[in-house]
Amino acid sequence: MAWTGTAMSMLTMIVPVFLIAVGTAYCLHLMSDYVDRVERCPSRREAVFETFSRLTLPTALAVLTTAIGIGSLLVNRIVAIREFAIFSCFGIFSLLIILLTFFPSVLVLAPTPTKKKQDSARGRLSAAFIELVIRLNLKHQRVVLPVLGIVALVCGIGVFRLQIQTNPIGYFKENTPVSRHFHDIYRDMSGSFPINVFMSGSTDDYFEDPEHVADIARFQKYVETLPEVDKTISFADYLKLVNYVLNRFNPEYYALPTQAYQIRMLINNYKIILGEEMLTRFMNPNFSATNILLLTHISSSRGFLRTRDMILAYAHSDFSKDIRWDVTGFGIVLSASSHLITTGQVKSLSLTVVLVFGIMFLLFLSSKVGLIAIVPNLFPIVINFGIMGWFGIELSMVTSLIAGIAIGLAVDDTIHYLVRYNIEFKKDLDDTNALAATLRHVGRPIVFTSLTISLGFSVLAFSSFNPTAVFGVLMVITMISALVGDLMILPSLMQHVELVTIWDLLRLKLGKAPELGIPLFRGLTRTQLHYILMAGALRKSEAGEVLFRKGDASDSMYAVVSGGMDVVDHPIGEDPSKTHGIQKLISHIAPGDLVGEMGLLRSAPRSATVIVTEPSELLQINWKMLKRLQWLYPPAAHKLFYNLMSFLCDRLQQTTECLSQTSHVDGLTGFYDRDDFLKILEIETYRARRYGTDLSLCLLGIEFQSTDHHPKEHAKDQLLKLLGRSLSKEVRDCDTLARIDARTLALLLPQTSLPDALPISDRLRRILQGPDFQTETLRITIQTGVAGLNPGAGETGGELLAHAVSALEADGR
Repeated sequence: MAWTGTAMSMLTMIVPVFLIAVGTAYCLHLMSDYVDRVERCPSRREAVFETFSRLTLPTALAVLTTAIGIGSLLVNRIVAIREFAIFSCFGIFSLLIILLTFFPSVLVLAPTPTKKKQDSARGRLSAAFIELVIRLNLKHQRVVLPVLGIVALVCGIGVFRLQIQTNPIGYFKENTPVSRHFHDIYRDMSGSFPINVFMSGSTDDYFEDPEHVADIARFQKYVETLPEVDKTISFADYLKLVNYVLNRFNPEYYALPTQAYQIRMLINNYKIILGEEMLTRFMNPNFSATNILLLTHISSSRGFLRTRDMILAYAHSDFSKDIRWDVTGFGIVLSASSHLITTGQVKSLSLTVVLVFGIMFLLFLSSKVGLIAIVPNLFPIVINFGIMGWFGIELSMVTSLIAGIAIGLAVDDTIHYLVRYNIEFKKDLDDTNALAATLRHVGRPIVFTSLTISLGFSVLAFSSFNPTAVFGVLMVITMISALVGDLMILPSLMQHVELVTIWDLLRLKLGKAPELGIPLFRGLTRTQLHYILMAGALRKSEAGEVLFRKGDASDSMYAVVSGGMDVVDHPIGEDPSKTHGIQKLISHIAPGDLVGEMGLLRSAPRSATVIVTEPSELLQINWKMLKRLQWLYPPAAHKLFYNLMSFLCDRLQQTTECLSQTSHVDGLTGFYDRDDFLKILEIETYRARRYGTDLSLCLLGIEFQSTDHHPKEHAKDQLLKLLGRSLSKEVRDCDTLARIDARTLALLLPQTSLPDALPISDRLRRILQGPDFQTETLRITIQTGVAGLNPGAGETGGELLAHAVSALEADGR
């Protein structure tokens, strides 16, 4: 200020107190974290490094938002307010440089702080207070939030009672000399604050006409009846005085002349007796405009504006429309600052809210979170203006600063809370645990910073200069309200809208683009992918860890980022980690797969146990995250659900195919297995008896004869596969081929009698014993057994099979 030649004013003298309070608050946040870390770190240097690594960004953002709140006052057209904004912002940024350079150096060189015994009582008291706040947030929201809502509503009504006032005399207490002298002057003499009424005619020499000069006197006569006007002085008064002097002080001539030539004569004598300067004070050179001076004892902007309105109303209604009127003067100019205060307040608050919202949006990548973060910071503003309205405290040049300062300071604690809340919430995606842990960690610094700032501004309450004293008291009230907003309103809101930050993206380490490595993210844009990655929590698991057990409650599903795990089935209650237990491997989970999705979607107990087989990274996704994503980013949530449904459909198809191949088809021949063949046999037997049609069953017994003493099973498998393909080509589509045991094949021939089935059996025997199925080391011998169904005897499928087995055994003998 000295270098720029800026004088101290009633606003700039607040800057030092403001910087001391704010700087102490920032140091408290840093010191609180440093004291917690210094006991766990091997050296002060490492403790300082970890503290500033974590808190540099939140501190810088806190300084930025405070500077935005103060800097928004630059849109105000009042010079004193703009000077306050400039030097406060300069001090704030200087403070940031000191905090990030000088302060960490001091911490490294200073002795290690220790917790003294006398601090334990204060520690217990502050801890008890934080626990009380946690209980109120978690268990008594239905009481606390309505109470705060009612308080905000009452104060909101008070805002409409707020009055704008600029009263220089009111700045001083009644017992100060300035205030006493002002009242003495208007009681014993004319008032101290003048008003100038500018009266302009339509032509030159307008006020050389006696009627027009009489209008001046008539106007003065009305104005002197106004309650706050003590005296009026005009060109007409001096004309009366000159006329009175020229006529030997005869009282009859203390009046205005009625003839134009008399006016001109008096004007010439006016210049001689009173001087040219006295004339030009009240009349312009061409006598077309005059100035009427009103001496008043008005000191408030409301009084000046009220008097101006009454003057203009009378002038426009009782005088010629050719006359132009204007009311000005020091008091009117002072009152005009009230309008500038109002417009400046609206502009600065709007700009602050928009910029702070922008910072919140960039920090948390969510417009809705940005809006929610603004709510607790508007709460102290409503309380401040409401109290001013209900208690009749006018919005003046000084009190208009409070809103911008308060929202800038309140956002500081909000940023520290939200950053810490995001860290805690990412640990287990539990908003209740995150709220409690956050308040236990940053609650005390928030309380102490608010109290520190309040104590700093409370010093101003002892000033004899009323604006400064009122400013100090209102700042204390506003900071306490901001504390309530950060400890009660913000945590309650954040239980319904959880936060994530862009820094969490760095924790997800994939070898390739996530949309390529994880099918769940297929087709998502980069922005949508960021939203989803931010909403989940990354979990690391070591080999041998049981991710979840069969029968456990389902609350999450996992996208495998890296590593692998096995899905096993075992009796409920049995420990899957014991190798001697009875368990069955269902599948192996690889990177990119999902696990646990069915249990999450159905809210059913886990159907299998998942064991981590190698160190893995998992993206944990629960219902709360999905609902939050759906609310914050609907397009990304829609695409995620679509991909999830596609993944489930693919898995269902794979399961169906697997079951089909496992339950119905022999892996070597491709024929039906025994269980399914028996079902088909019973169905065909029932159909043959019902419609009286023929049905035959042919059994083919296979014997392998090897010339090698150690025959290879692989060679037998290859022959069985070839046999299966050959037989499938030799039978009708309506026939059924099955492998009912290791050495026996079955051919069910619907609508075929026993005489017709015998040639078919012989033909198949010749084919299978042909050269195509004989090798140097392995030969095949075929026995056959054929049986026909007797529909009239009521035979069953089992009886038909028994007859065929008997025929096969007879052929073998």
